[in-house]
Amino acid sequence: MVREFEKKVADEYNSRFLKYGAQPKSSLWFSEHRQNLRFDLIIACIKRNQTSRHFSINDIGCGYGGFLKRLQENFSDNRFSYAGFDLAKRPVSYCKLKYAKTGVQFHCGSIPNEIAHYNVMSGTFNYAPDLTVRAWKEYLFSSLNSIWGITRNCMVFNLMIGKEEKITSQKIAYIEKETIVTFCQRNFGATSQHLSANLPKEITFAVCKK
Repeated sequence: MVREFEKKVADEYNSRFLKYGAQPKSSLWFSEHRQNLRFDLIIACIKRNQTSRHFSINDIGCGYGGFLKRLQENFSDNRFSYAGFDLAKRPVSYCKLKYAKTGVQFHCGSIPNEIAHYNVMSGTFNYAPDLTVRAWKEYLFSSLNSIWGITRNCMVFNLMIGKEEKITSQKIAYIEKETIVTFCQRNFGATSQHLSANLPKEITFAVCKK
């Protein structure tokens, strides 16, 4: 089931990248402004929980590299090492050409092999083609469990939040806030929530190790 689902996700994002190129629409986002609001919430979590001057980041679901660009606007290149991961080959190939430099790498895949100070996911779990809510939640929770095991400092991710759990006709998954908070606190530890008034239907969650 997982392999089939991830192939559908990869096919959709490959197709959208071919059609729209390196812009938010290829990653199912409405605008660069809204995308940067999400990135800024994640970066604020990183800044609040820094334990060393130099840090490593796994960007899981990196798309065309938008988060890396925002990171470079907030930190000098010698402050961090970055690894981007995505299921879709086309945006990964694009990123390898555009961002080739020391301390930056891109890979095609879902779960990194190496530990990082921060594992971040922006919109990574939103698109859920041909899944039931139950199957999507199982995929989400299994992924978070795996990613927590390669997290040194913090795991930061955003999700669409609703009063009921559902997958819309556009194949976007919504979860109840209490469900994800309870899961994270029970399995990982204290979980903080970060919101933007301009993103009323989503929450960024940060789970940090002591």
